[in-house]
Amino acid sequence: MKDSLGKRIKRNFGLETEFEKKKRVEENKKANQKGIEYFERIWSKPDVKKVHKISTNQFKTLLWKVGKEYFKGLNRSFVVDDENKYFLDLIAKYFSGDPAFETETGGELRKGLMILGPCGTGKSSVFDIIRKICIDYNLMQYWFSNVSVHDVVTEFNKHGESIVDKYSKGVVHFDDLGTEKMVQLWGVKENLFKRLLQIRYNNFKLKGTKTYVTTNHSIKDFEKIYGKQVYDRLFEMFNFIELGGESRRF
Repeated sequence: MKDSLGKRIKRNFGLETEFEKKKRVEENKKANQKGIEYFERIWSKPDVKKVHKISTNQFKTLLWKVGKEYFKGLNRSFVVDDENKYFLDLIAKYFSGDPAFETETGGELRKGLMILGPCGTGKSSVFDIIRKICIDYNLMQYWFSNVSVHDVVTEFNKHGESIVDKYSKGVVHFDDLGTEKMVQLWGVKENLFKRLLQIRYNNFKLKGTKTYVTTNHSIKDFEKIYGKQVYDRLFEMFNFIELGGESRRF
């Protein structure tokens, strides 16, 4: 944004008119937003040139290998037990595009994923591991953005409507869906994710854009949280997979 000496003098001595001040603030906001978007584009995807396919068994091997490395970095062990073994098998089949996923679950590979289960069972971690697989093994056909619903709310409160556009596009994993707070726009409270889910449903219908979600809620809870219309659309957007068991954080 151009800032002449005359403008700086007027600003520094408080000589701006209300119109000039308002215009300057708007221009600063636009410039700031462009900067934010530029750096988010840089960091949202690794620089990868090669994309190749992978079988279900190969994907399982990578889940185990990268999973162990991931949890080692957290000073924990990658626990595979009777509760999560079948879940990890389904995840490998889904991301490798194995038709057996549809046969076993009655779901559809074209849909996104909603992972349901108690706290600490590893729902969020599996998406972190898959993103690391994408980076380490150049498997960018599986890439997705990864964000907590709480961070989306914080971003919206800071930057406004541009955040709706940002999270309406591309494949995104939203962590902890249903636990987010309301946002405020011009003094009016809104459930932001009710709107985001509706937009992403439309993008799924038009473009096949997938959404991934992890949540501690039951499916039925979402009818109360987001209303019947969004609730009904969830069944068209998502494959539902449960991950049970006790917390694996310790």
